[in-house]
Amino acid sequence: MLKLMKLELKKHKFGRYWYPAAIANAVILVLIGVMLVAQRTEQDLDFMRSYSGVFDTAGTMVKATFIIFASVLLARLVIGEYKNKTITLMYTYPIKRKKILTAKLLIVSLWTFMMMILSHVVVIGIFLAADAMIGIVNEPLSGELIRDLAASVLFKAVTASGICLIPLLLGMKKQSTPATILSAVILVSITDSNNGGYSLNAFILAPVLLAIAGIVIAYFCIRNVEKADVL
Repeated sequence: MLKLMKLELKKHKFGRYWYPAAIANAVILVLIGVMLVAQRTEQDLDFMRSYSGVFDTAGTMVKATFIIFASVLLARLVIGEYKNKTITLMYTYPIKRKKILTAKLLIVSLWTFMMMILSHVVVIGIFLAADAMIGIVNEPLSGELIRDLAASVLFKAVTASGICLIPLLLGMKKQSTPATILSAVILVSITDSNNGGYSLNAFILAPVLLAIAGIVIAYFCIRNVEKADVL
């Protein structure tokens, strides 16, 4: 499995994805900076006056960004190969189809998990460094806050690695790259939007159930791949 994953990483030149990921993190930092400036005059942004508010906002942005990013990867590694029929060549190899597709989905899931962790470290690390120099948030940064942040980041990374597979359902059905990406955009707009201070992310069971749904969708796609006609 690891060898298959390495071959897929090399085939799709995964090194090039670091650049858009870095740009995405830079955009998130800029947006947080704009919100921090705006909260001085906007009462609707009062939640940005605390560390927990900033951490939650950063986490929501990172999660939404990389779930959509994962849909792009799904479109390239899986949907695009079905659409262009290049997957038929791989299925001629003396390797089970299930193993090939599992390797592809594991790459997307693990990439999402890794980027969730790294992006949180980068975005929140830069924010805390700036806060230490210019005093952005007027409250003490306690050890309890850091522990809660670490637990939250890990939870979001684990659940996102499952949720990112949900767009596979529409993508495989339509064999369409735009449909795959659009379904991810709709997904994050529903789950990560803040309506009157309420969000699905506020309920711990919601992301857990969505992650399970993503895993179930991946399972059924893998289970049926041996019988599926790709021609």
